[in-house]
Amino acid sequence: MPVKTTWNVEHACGHCAEHDLSAKRASERAGYARWLGTKDCTECWRASRDAQAGRERAGALAGRRAHELSETETWETRAAMPVLDGSDKAVEWGRRVRYQLLAAAYETLGLPDEQFAARIETPARHVTSASWWIDQRDAEPADVEELVDDAASTDVARANENPY
Repeated sequence: MPVKTTWNVEHACGHCAEHDLSAKRASERAGYARWLGTKDCTECWRASRDAQAGRERAGALAGRRAHELSETETWETRAAMPVLDGSDKAVEWGRRVRYQLLAAAYETLGLPDEQFAARIETPARHVTSASWWIDQRDAEPADVEELVDDAASTDVARANENPY
């Protein structure tokens, strides 16, 4: 009588699954089925793996965010940037965007520090709306000077989104 090729295995997670072990040699099937019983089923294994990968990604993101926040705070202090207006989440995001935009503009424009401070940082100090900075997140670094000049010369960047 041939050794069976299909085995019902109760996995460590408690699920039962049918496994086709015909690819294994006949003498290896029972041991392999026993070993499978010590492991989670495929569905639970994938869920566990995806959850672990999500935690690792979240941890890496949190590390990057902490480093970015440190850089942002250092720069904001040095540049005397004002606190932004908005919800806590919007303010955190707006601060990051403001720092990234102005840092990219500094690199792109290649202006001396004094000129950059006068032409870009000074008008940027008048833009205190976190939502304005978030809306500009995809702006080209070369356009930042014009954007902050325009926003600083109007009340749009300082006003509440709903003027009524």
